[in-house]
Amino acid sequence: MQGRSYLEEMGSGPEELAIVPTGRHGLAPDVVASHQRQRLLAATIELVARRGYRSTSVDHIVKAARVGYVAFYDLFENKEECLLAAFDEIVETATQELEAAAAGEPEWPGQMAAALARLLELIVAEPLQARVALVEIQAAGPDAYVRYERAVDRAVPALRAGRALNPEAAELSDTLEEAVLGGIIWVIHQRLVKGELKETDPLLKETLQIALSPYLGEAEAERLAAATVRKRARRK
Repeated sequence: MQGRSYLEEMGSGPEELAIVPTGRHGLAPDVVASHQRQRLLAATIELVARRGYRSTSVDHIVKAARVGYVAFYDLFENKEECLLAAFDEIVETATQELEAAAAGEPEWPGQMAAALARLLELIVAEPLQARVALVEIQAAGPDAYVRYERAVDRAVPALRAGRALNPEAAELSDTLEEAVLGGIIWVIHQRLVKGELKETDPLLKETLQIALSPYLGEAEAERLAAATVRKRARRK
């Protein structure tokens, strides 16, 4: 998948996201606007992931999306707002995927394993989206960084549920979950930036240990992480 552009993957190179014809076409304005918005978001993800946020301009985006400047500014105030809209869509889609994966597991450790495995699968399958959501969004200014932090914080309640398994939960730091998430994201971020994230299982073991250790202890976290990877290997 990495050999194709995101626009091709989304169908905006081929005609799945065909250009809305100019002139009298009989399409409702909201349909036209929605279509143009999706082309602009797809182009933004493609360009920002490949060029970097700072090296991508509105001119680049509208030309890649084949959408006019007037349409762009009808939909977005500026490049940053367009990036934030693309980021929000990536986050919403990923959140739904992770919640669905976790819902299939009855116990908390399994829920964490399923969610992390699905997250890594999405990153490997969609590296351009991942780079935008985990790397470039942090370079887009203070408002974008706040949006990024809020997205990360959405995972705090699910992780905090692990305290119920720790007899010393009352003594755990109030900011433990933020620290754990920061560690997981840092590991993923480093592999992503270096282009080393090609498969899920090695990184799943590492990140799952980070997630489980504060609540279950290092030995049990390591055992469960290894068991999870072995179970996934048997399914392949």
